[in-house]
Amino acid sequence: MAAAPTARRTRLSDQAYVTLRTRIVSGALAPGARIAEAELAGEFGISRTPLREALLRLADEGLVAIFPQSGSFVAPIGLEAVAEAQFVREHLECAVIRELAGRIDPCGVLTLRRNLSEQEAARRAGDLNRFYGLDEALHAAFAELAGRAGIWRIIHQGKVHLDRVRRLSLPVADHIPRLIRQHRAIVDALAAREPAAAEAALQTHLREIFSTIEQLGLATAERPSVPRRFLSA
Repeated sequence: MAAAPTARRTRLSDQAYVTLRTRIVSGALAPGARIAEAELAGEFGISRTPLREALLRLADEGLVAIFPQSGSFVAPIGLEAVAEAQFVREHLECAVIRELAGRIDPCGVLTLRRNLSEQEAARRAGDLNRFYGLDEALHAAFAELAGRAGIWRIIHQGKVHLDRVRRLSLPVADHIPRLIRQHRAIVDALAAREPAAAEAALQTHLREIFSTIEQLGLATAERPSVPRRFLSA
């Protein structure tokens, strides 16, 4: 008889986890923000127990910091975590792009160029969310066309800290046009079936995150107003 309530609590916790994770990655919940558990439980229509289970999962991912005497806070963007995620992503995706350059066909190139056209349309419309989704779809397509869709799932799961920086950077002037130019360079190299050029273009693109960190001032920014023991370099 206890299985049904437990399953329901797990489902509610999963829903809260997905919603909060999305808000943190998108910046809707800013780094350092206090997480008001009572308000969120009311908003989600759940008890504190499944909400706290969701927060523990987010803490395991480094997205939330929980202090028993002070409360829960959105974690600051950890630069070490960003660098590690970028390292993993670059090595995996560069291996994928080399394989793709050796096997891509005209239909695959057309799929990628269609995505680039849609990115331009999103840029002109000022639709940041649409552009972000297309950016994700392009990189997923690289893996799918290479026959490595499972690798993209691994990359996607591990790049949450990268995504926080990426979402913050989208409103910056000329950032999206620069990303589109980099995407186009990758696709052009793939269309020419040049593995070295495709890998070099992708590497340049993925390392853009480090310039973005500097541009946003994240490397030297003041830490948010949270308990002192939460502040770290």
